[in-house]
Amino acid sequence: MTSGPSDDDATAEVVGEPPPDLADPTPPDPPVVPFAGLRRNARALAGGFLLLLLIGLVVPDLAPAPTQPPAVELLRGRIVAFLPAGDDATAPDIQILVLAGPQRGQTIDGYLQGPSGQEDLPRYDVGDEVVVNVSLEPDAAFVSVADLYRVPVLGLLLGVFALAVTLVGGWRGVRSLIALALSLAVVVKIVVPLILAGWNPAGIAILAATGVTIATFLLTEGARPQTVAAAIGTFGALALTAILAVGFDALARFTTLRGSEDASYLQAIGITDIDLGGLILAAIIFGALGILDDVTVTQAAIVSELHAANPALRGLALAARAMNVGRSHIAATVNTLVLAYVGASLPLLVLFAAGRQDPLLTASMESVAVEVVRAIVGSIGIVAAVPLTTAIGVALVDRKLPFLPADRRLARGWDE
Repeated sequence: MTSGPSDDDATAEVVGEPPPDLADPTPPDPPVVPFAGLRRNARALAGGFLLLLLIGLVVPDLAPAPTQPPAVELLRGRIVAFLPAGDDATAPDIQILVLAGPQRGQTIDGYLQGPSGQEDLPRYDVGDEVVVNVSLEPDAAFVSVADLYRVPVLGLLLGVFALAVTLVGGWRGVRSLIALALSLAVVVKIVVPLILAGWNPAGIAILAATGVTIATFLLTEGARPQTVAAAIGTFGALALTAILAVGFDALARFTTLRGSEDASYLQAIGITDIDLGGLILAAIIFGALGILDDVTVTQAAIVSELHAANPALRGLALAARAMNVGRSHIAATVNTLVLAYVGASLPLLVLFAAGRQDPLLTASMESVAVEVVRAIVGSIGIVAAVPLTTAIGVALVDRKLPFLPADRRLARGWDE
């Protein structure tokens, strides 16, 4: 006779382990990896810092040697006293302690001025650090306070900007800051010196823009198909922008100076080896590049994310969905670019408006027409970048590209 389950067995079933199908489905917490974010971004950060070191330490000074000593030297100083006004109107009115340079520690007398001369003086106080103009002409020695020394304020603002980008963007934000530093280093250390040395500004701008675009895309986005699509879209739009700028520059028959006071100043100080027309074209290229990067990266990401959300979506259907978003981006970005040019030339526009002249005649003047050409040519490049990047992004969907990881994700060490 088979006996039933005992009370002990029943108790064991009640207080024992639950059946497997009733176990807690919550997976265990993943192990904590020290500095996980830093490890995921290690290669991108190391690559960015290495490029910055190469540009800063390896690239030599490419600027030409000055043909003559400068007429004015800028020094950093501190106001230590205001001199009492006397009967002699030409007597110095301020004492300055030099803080840097060969004359460091010396106290010199000078004259108060401002960025626009005597008519616009900042509010100076004793203890203010200032920028001092020292004339190097032996027959016309003159020391003047040109403006306030604002580097600490600008440094504080830069720190706030970097903190905001890091807090919101995380490690991707840190990588974008390194990319920004790299872009500025290329312009300051390579582009400007080569232009001063007499190289073609447009050619230098195209080569520098190409190198900066590749480096910054790799730093911020990593090596993946959508980065390739964004880079090709950017190059194509830049090429179109350059062609249109050259063509309409010729049609408008601008003069050599292109209505630029800065270009006039270059000639006034004896720099005559620079192709001023190419310099304006280089400015258009760099101006468009800043916004093109945003447009092409965003559009390539849209294509990639739409396909990831629905792998069956491809071809014309995928391009149509991506262009629906791209059209909104075009509307906002073109307006941004035009307003940026308007903001840069707003004092000039107000000046012409105050004269109450025919707007069409005013627009025909070179100083205004150059800005119109720059704004519209840049806008056309942005408009063209959206469908071009979309088409390339769609064409690269599910394609294996050389030198890119097979799983189509970011390479290890480049993750966000």
